[in-house]
Amino acid sequence: RKKDSTTLTVQIAPSMAVTMLDALPYLIDYPYGCTEQTLSRFLPAAITAKTLRDLGLKPEDGMGRAFGGIEQAHVDKTQPKGKRDLAKLDAITRQSLDRLYDFQHADGGWGWWKQGESDHFMTAYVIWGFALAKQAGIEVSDSAFNRGVAWLDKELVEQELNFDNQAWMLQALAATKGGGSNAQNTAFENLWKNRTRLNAYSRSLLALSAHYYEDAVKAKILIANLENGVKKDAR
Repeated sequence: RKKDSTTLTVQIAPSMAVTMLDALPYLIDYPYGCTEQTLSRFLPAAITAKTLRDLGLKPEDGMGRAFGGIEQAHVDKTQPKGKRDLAKLDAITRQSLDRLYDFQHADGGWGWWKQGESDHFMTAYVIWGFALAKQAGIEVSDSAFNRGVAWLDKELVEQELNFDNQAWMLQALAATKGGGSNAQNTAFENLWKNRTRLNAYSRSLLALSAHYYEDAVKAKILIANLENGVKKDAR
């Protein structure tokens, strides 16, 4: 439901909430090896917890129903290896965080694996995931978080010619709601100046950054630009 040009409120239908909760048991058997897989195993649990809180529900109640099987007729599909419990999901959360901490490089960034160079995209993905987790009430190491933010902030301006990468990195930093640093302000102005050259995805990321930085005027303009670029099916 659209309230105005800069605020979007999403209403989740009961059937969608059921689907979200019934899908959680798959996380127990989701493989993880590299940084991306580990975060992709951890992040859905954090997002679901935040969504349930936004809906006024207690995550432990909602997840408890999930692991009991909301749709009993399909429990063999959603929990093919038998019913699981919430404690197992909590263990996954802790294990995933510990693995991500272990994969962090000495410079503060993350790569696709524990070894190798730190990667802009992957570090931004981890920091964005940590920011969502913190919003969901999950305790995240301040040391790991702050070191990652510092590395990303240091690398941000270097991507001034790579708009897609810079927009993704900036949005991750903006999501931490730590206030705009000089590097973030410079990156934002660079992307804003070149906004007509951004694709829809990067422009959306820039709009999110404007929202996090509480720049309602620029966020509204970016959203209007996106709306004007929508191609509608006449059928």
